Amino acid sequence: MRKMQFTAGLLTFSLLLAATAIAGNTNKGTLNVGETVTVGGKSLPAGKYQVEWAGSGSNVELSISNGRETVARVPALVLPLKKAEAGSGYSTNTDQAGNKALTGIFFGGKKYELSIGEASAATTTSSDKTPTSN
Repeated sequence: MRKMQFTAGLLTFSLLLAATAIAGNTNKGTLNVGETVTVGGKSLPAGKYQVEWAGSGSNVELSISNGRETVARVPALVLPLKKAEAGSGYSTNTDQAGNKALTGIFFGGKKYELSIGEASAATTTSSDKTPTSN
């Protein structure tokens, strides 16, 4: 009888620990922007931002905040990578006027990147992948 109670208690503890680990694994990251970029029609000056995304499958909603408030909210795709990125950073496209639009965010040690939804609709002349240190 005691052995059965001990086993049941151990199983319950294991399930709670697993649930906590899964709940703690949120989709968050840090974005260090070294230049002014636009995202979702809003201008992001150079600085450090928190990014968080939610959704099912590869289609997610990306929120970018400056620590106090959400400054942009845009659709994004989570794209798998064959190997993890060495460092964190972002990619941009430059339009004909020289304005840079944020098109992607990647994270060091992660095997995925976030592709910003508006990037495919923009007419661009060049692309730049900028590594940053967090």
